[in-house]
Amino acid sequence: MRIGIKGIFQKLVRALGGLPRILAVWLAFFVAMWASRGAGGGYVALGCAIVLAGALWWRGWRQRSRGTSVRRAVVMLLALVPLGYLMIPLASSVLPSLPADATVQLWPTGPARKVAVYRYPPADAASANGLALVFVHGGPGAYVRDFERRFFAEFARDGFDVVLYDQFGAGRSPLGDARTYTHQNNVNDLVAVLERVNKPVVLVGQSYGATLVTSALMRAEVRDRVKYVVLTEPGKIPGAAFSSSPMMAEKTTRAPDGARPPSAAVLTRLVAPRALLALALPADQRYVSQEELINHYTPDVQRALVANAFCKGDTGLLEAFEPERFNLLANFRISREAQGSPTPDLTGMSSPVLLLLGECSYIPRGRAMEYFDVYRIARSHLIPGVGHIPWGNERGQRLTREAIVRFVAQQPGPLPDEPTASDRNAFVSAGR
Repeated sequence: MRIGIKGIFQKLVRALGGLPRILAVWLAFFVAMWASRGAGGGYVALGCAIVLAGALWWRGWRQRSRGTSVRRAVVMLLALVPLGYLMIPLASSVLPSLPADATVQLWPTGPARKVAVYRYPPADAASANGLALVFVHGGPGAYVRDFERRFFAEFARDGFDVVLYDQFGAGRSPLGDARTYTHQNNVNDLVAVLERVNKPVVLVGQSYGATLVTSALMRAEVRDRVKYVVLTEPGKIPGAAFSSSPMMAEKTTRAPDGARPPSAAVLTRLVAPRALLALALPADQRYVSQEELINHYTPDVQRALVANAFCKGDTGLLEAFEPERFNLLANFRISREAQGSPTPDLTGMSSPVLLLLGECSYIPRGRAMEYFDVYRIARSHLIPGVGHIPWGNERGQRLTREAIVRFVAQQPGPLPDEPTASDRNAFVSAGR
């Protein structure tokens, strides 16, 4: 028995003897990948790893027996196989054409920057109320979904000049250098859109869009143009500090959302090592193209990512909407930069603020409650039967539209005013 254990131990030691060499080859690959910014699609880094593997094998071949050299060659091949896997493209680097849409306009927002705009003027001149409604979608790296375009277009019937736009680098907006995907550049784009609209604005920010709106309102020229602010299911405030508190890091609402386990195919795409490595590299990486990552996020992946934005069992719009171009690089880099942006104090702003929340939201409710410290919120509503997307079903669309229209008209809201700054903690504790 002792001999058997000793033999097993010796074999284990011999097997592990190749581990330091494998780790050395991998380390050389990742260091070269970082230093070269993924030059040549990563093949420069792979070449460095191959050279090191060959050198390690050659050194052993000269000093040891032929059998040992063969084993070492096998170890080196095993080290290179996963690195070769990282060279396999995830998807095509050619973006398929989007269906033609005659309503789309490209508005310049800065040097080498344009955003795709959807504009819906008032139904008739007599009904115009002199206000523009500008919608800033979430993400980042996302776009205005088709059902959102239909929903907000209805505000034109209420006399608004409706303006929606896809943030730069996603949807129908052109791609750019990944180094230009920053929260501050998104703020600049929004400012340029507001200048182009050139009329008093009802500014609606959804999820990350609320984060973006909040940063933009730090500028006096934006506050001068914006007459009403609507925050729907807001994301983290700019500069939000990390918190492990359950109310800040976990779903707190009791109503179940529509999250569902991803299929094996979707999960494989979500955790693809090649995509994760591309995100870990500097912004000017040349390892994986934006086009490849955009194509990698297929419609099934996008639906899986936003399923929790609806209530459980109420995903009709989710299944029906047509996904467009989601930019993972823009999402990752802008989200990270937004966390380092300054947190404004807008409690002295004259424009009234409306806060809209969804009953089954997956967003930790404490994040929305932080906005009471940034703004003097005039009114808030909890919309029943909807999640992170308040217009995620017909009832939610009706209540959201009524809430905004009545707020601007200074009429009583369609729902109770809750939560408030004074009862927000009890609101969260109650799972609402």
